[in-house]
Amino acid sequence: MREKASPLPVDDAKLLSVTMLRRFCLRAARTVGLCSAMVAPLVLRAQAPATQAPAAIVTRQDVLFLVVGSGLVALAQRSDLAVRGDVRADGVQQNRSLDLLADAGNLWGQPIALGGALGLWIGGRVSDRPTVAATGLRAVEAIAVSGVLGKVAKGAFGRARPRVNGADAWDAEFGRGFSLSDGDHESMPSGHATAAFAFAAAVTSEVHHRAPRHARWVGVASFGLAAATAYARMHADAHWLSDVTAGAVLGSATGWAVTRWHRTRPGNSPDRWLLGPTGSGGAFVGAQFSWP
Repeated sequence: MREKASPLPVDDAKLLSVTMLRRFCLRAARTVGLCSAMVAPLVLRAQAPATQAPAAIVTRQDVLFLVVGSGLVALAQRSDLAVRGDVRADGVQQNRSLDLLADAGNLWGQPIALGGALGLWIGGRVSDRPTVAATGLRAVEAIAVSGVLGKVAKGAFGRARPRVNGADAWDAEFGRGFSLSDGDHESMPSGHATAAFAFAAAVTSEVHHRAPRHARWVGVASFGLAAATAYARMHADAHWLSDVTAGAVLGSATGWAVTRWHRTRPGNSPDRWLLGPTGSGGAFVGAQFSWP
């Protein structure tokens, strides 16, 4: 009869936990650094002042960003199994701080991001603060559009979630997500990550246009929350690294496209209906930050 393996001493278990956590952090930092280096030039161009001519719904810059983003998804897919092993390691799963981060990220991805966007829009309208209202509306639009696109992609890829088949990082079948209603084969892209990054891109871009001196802290806060959401989905074994990367690409591209479309079409019909006449008065975020 095979003997049961004896448990590791407490000190050895702690050392193993720290080692696994350090390995995951190093891998994550390397991935984020690579993504930032590749995407940063496109982000800076997306934040550049728009021309007076109405922009197309999909521009050459959007296509370039999606091509680069697809490359990042492909690179991430090569690390799916390794990253899952790091994130699902006992030392990471039993870390209370990471558990709290994952809980917050899951809540932000759905439903708080959409609720926050609606709150900004409605609150801005009620309080007659057009910048706040417009920023919230852009986020609502970006989340809605990216959500529809993401749902179609989920059904088309038909990829199994890691909790369903953790040994095969590419268990996918075209169209399987449409035929099965259990949600276990709708892994790519991550809906939570898509919504979180759509909110971040739309809000940051709109604030950059209307109140540029606040764009930095808005971007750090909103994209930080989006990154927490992406981690949370892997922590819960609901998505692979490439799933959340795809969600980040789709959400960001949609957020930038939505704000650009409105910015190059001042006085467009949706804004007249949903925002009403816009003035040049001040706008406030909460009770402390004023937007001129």
